[in-house]
Formats: sequence, structure tokens, C-alpha cells
Amino acid sequence: MKTKILLSIGAAAMLLASCSDFLDKTPLVNLAAETYYSNEEELNAAALGAYSVMQNETFQLGHFMVWGDDCSDDADLGNSRSEAYSWFGAAAIACQNFSLLDNNWLAGGYWNQGWSLVNDATQLIVNATNNDIPNKDKYIGEGYFLRAYSYFNFVTQYGAMPVVDHVLSYDEYYMPRNTEEQTWAHIENDLKNAIELLPEEWDPTNLGRATKGAAMSMLGKAYIYQKKWQEAYDQLKKVEAADYYRLEPVYEHVFDLDHQNGQECIFAIQHSISGTGWADSNEGSILVFYEHDAGLAKSDIDSGQYPGEEVYEKYMTGWSMHCPTDDLIAEFEDNDPRLKATVIAPGEFYDGHIHYNLSSNNRYQSKKYYVPFEKRSKDDQSDQPKNIIILRYADVLLFLAEAANELGKTGEALQYLEMVRARARNSASAGADNVLPPVITSGKDELRTAIWHERRVEFGMEYNRFYDLKRQGRVGEVMQAYYQKYKDANPYGYKTTKGRDFVIGKNEVCPIPRRAIDASRGTMEQNPGY
Repeated sequence: MKTKILLSIGAAAMLLASCSDFLDKTPLVNLAAETYYSNEEELNAAALGAYSVMQNETFQLGHFMVWGDDCSDDADLGNSRSEAYSWFGAAAIACQNFSLLDNNWLAGGYWNQGWSLVNDATQLIVNATNNDIPNKDKYIGEGYFLRAYSYFNFVTQYGAMPVVDHVLSYDEYYMPRNTEEQTWAHIENDLKNAIELLPEEWDPTNLGRATKGAAMSMLGKAYIYQKKWQEAYDQLKKVEAADYYRLEPVYEHVFDLDHQNGQECIFAIQHSISGTGWADSNEGSILVFYEHDAGLAKSDIDSGQYPGEEVYEKYMTGWSMHCPTDDLIAEFEDNDPRLKATVIAPGEFYDGHIHYNLSSNNRYQSKKYYVPFEKRSKDDQSDQPKNIIILRYADVLLFLAEAANELGKTGEALQYLEMVRARARNSASAGADNVLPPVITSGKDELRTAIWHERRVEFGMEYNRFYDLKRQGRVGEVMQAYYQKYKDANPYGYKTTKGRDFVIGKNEVCPIPRRAIDASRGTMEQNPGY
């Protein structure tokens, strides 16, 4: 997705401002948007440009890896052996501790990128709607889906947002925040429009673009996050009935490069090696480089404790900043094959070498977004060919289980839960006994706990955990307990500070970036407690 239309129009300009002098510039709100696109080729290029925003490091890093996982009980920041620690560590630790301020660049990193996507999507909707261009409906549908998706990320990380549903005039620049309910209503409305307009599938050259099924599934997820159980159940049943998706028979294949955009994948951010150099606009996934182990230093080799063949070329190493916690590892049931597909254990022989993972505080490394040596870019570690999965069919099934349980449909809830467990069970090695027995509890509270457990192990290290805990209403309780449990030194001498300063009623969301509040001329209010 290299082609990107750069629009100078003033839609959401205040919200997109990252430099103080931006406000001194005259906004180009009178650009004739209705005549910007003249044919389908230009419309398609604009749509691809909107998708490309999601490929940016700053779109993904803070929202997904840091806040979504490293700030939860599933993942942890690596240690100072990583070369990235000197510039990344302080901001990430402040997030993990929940001692972050409103100028924390990781907590605020998504802000500009998210508004850029909202801007591009809104431009796409308006320009396509106002022009008589063949096949325009599917591009309008993409605009609605992408705008809803950006708002979904906004509301889960920052809370209530200003609602932008059209190209703003000058007088509308300095908008206050709407309520959280209004923000969710905006998301729902956009997704309903997307469902009406998006195609059921694209041709093979356009795999990865939003589809009707993706919008249907995302709407169901939005209902789940609001605890609208009946609406969620009804919507997700439509996804099931449409029969667009299937679970991959083998769990680990979900994350295999050979199965990207496979039958289980509902929507993913697309990445491929492009050879365009280290930059935020690189098509490859730099998030993968944060996952890879930082490797061994010469001093490690000289110590005699590690084999000499563990010295690699630079492209073979990473930054090790997304490491599984002992708490996540302990959550897996005996012989659950998903554990081996989720983590690389200390001393494990994998991808042709032993993994020591010294940059991880417990020596475990994430595996789901690992790229084998032979498939990695040899020229640029930030340019890796691994898609970032946003929604897959296991989400739909476990969300259905959750909604069904809350509605008192115990039998259905158990059925959907069992579908996910059965796939994992069938992925186990031959000879493994008593693997993942079916859940048989009938109590609503006990079944809810079982479904939450299943989500944790099914989606471990996929950037969902903090947001799951938040919507479940227990993130503060869990993170405060995590600190008490792991604050003393582990066998490697590491003492966690994660969760130490969590304040219930405050740290469920990030602070609104100070620069955005300053640029708003007083209309943007800060989240409580910051």
C-alpha cells in the first residue's frame, strides 16, 4: 500500500496538530472536496492511503504493544541489555507503573496517527459520496469502517472523544469532547454504514481490505465492550450464520506466514518487505522487531556460557520489548499446545538455534509475531513481513460465548467455548492425555470466569489483555494484585514495578496528550486524575 494521497484540507486540523506553529497557518477549509476525485483509480489510491496510516510504527506501538499488553499482567518490558532501552525504557516503565504524565510519548503516540486515519477516512467518505464514480460504494464503506476502527482505538485508550463525521469548517475546529456514549454511537453508526456498503470479499489482489464480515464482527465487538449483550449476541450470530470464516484446524497456523489472511482472519494490518528504509511509513512491521530477542553480546560469548554460533548478523536480532510474564505462562492448563505457540522458552531450540533471551526479565520471548531468519529482511530490521491481526474468528466465538452466558443461554455459551477449546485440544501433540477437557460448569459466574480464562490463553501476546481487563471492570484490581505478587526479586534478580501506582478511576485510560489540550484553546478537557 505505497500510494498515499496527501490531503491539505482542514478536517480535524486542531486535533491533528503536533506542532505549536500549526495554529498560525490558515486552514484550507474551502478546498473543493467534491471535485477532488475524478475516477475510480484516484478513489482507490485514497483508500489505500488511509490503510497505510495503520502500518506506521506510531500507530501501533503505544496502543497495541505497550498499553495493550506491556501494561497488563500478560507482557513485560525487557531489560537494559536491549539497545532500545535507553530511549524506550523510561516512557514504557512509566506506563507499566501507571505513573505516566500527559507528556508521555508512548501513551500519546496514537493520538496524531488516529486522527490522521479519521481525517483520511472522512475525506474518502465525503469525496466519494459527492462524486459520480463507478463502484464508489465499496470505497465509502472502507472509509466508514476505518473511521470506526480508529474511534474504537481512541475510546478504549483515551475515553470519550470529539465526534467528527464530516469535513470541519473553521468554526468547528475547536471541538470539545463528546460523551463516551456519543462516541460509541458514532462507532456503531459508521459500522452499520460499512456493513451496507462493503463487499463480502475482494479479489485476490486486494486481500486484507475491509469486508462486510469485518464490519459485522467489529460491530459485535463494539457491543461487547459496552456490555450490550443482546445486541452483541444478535450481531455475532449474523457473523456465524454468514459462514465467512472458519477456525484454522491447527492453532499455530493462525500466526504462520504461510497462512496470513487465512480462513480465520477477519481483519489484519497488512505488512510486507518493501525495502524503503527505516521510517514510520515503512510497509514492513517494525512491531515485529520489538518482539525479537536482542541476541547475545560479545561479552556473553567470551564468558563461555553460550555457544559461539549464537553470534548473529544484526538483522537476526531485535529489541525484546514485549516479553511474556510468568503470570501468563502459569495461566495455561497442562499440555495446552497454545503455550508453545505463544512463547519461546528459555533454552528452547527453535528456528535453528538455542534461544537464551537474556534481554527478557524471565528469559521468555514472544513467538506469535516471530519471523524466521530466512523470511526476515536482511537490510532493514524494521521491514518485516508479518501482518498484525486485529480480529479473528476465535474472537467471534468467545464473544458469542460471553454474550450468551450473560443472557442466560448457558448451553450455547458452553458450545462456543468448546469450539475454541476443541481446536486447541486437536492441535496437541499425539499422546498427550487429558488435554483441555470440556468445561461443564453451569453457574453464570463460574462460566464467565472460564470464558475470560479462555480469552487470555487464546489471545495471549496479541495486544488485547489490558483492554479486556478494562471492559471486564477489573483492570485496577488485577494490576494492583500483580504488583504485590511479583514485587520481590525473581530467580534472575528482577523486581517488577508494574501496576505499583495504579489508581482505580484514573488509570483505566491514558491522559489526553498535553499538546492536544494546549492546541484546543481550552475546549479539550483532561481525563480525571491527570
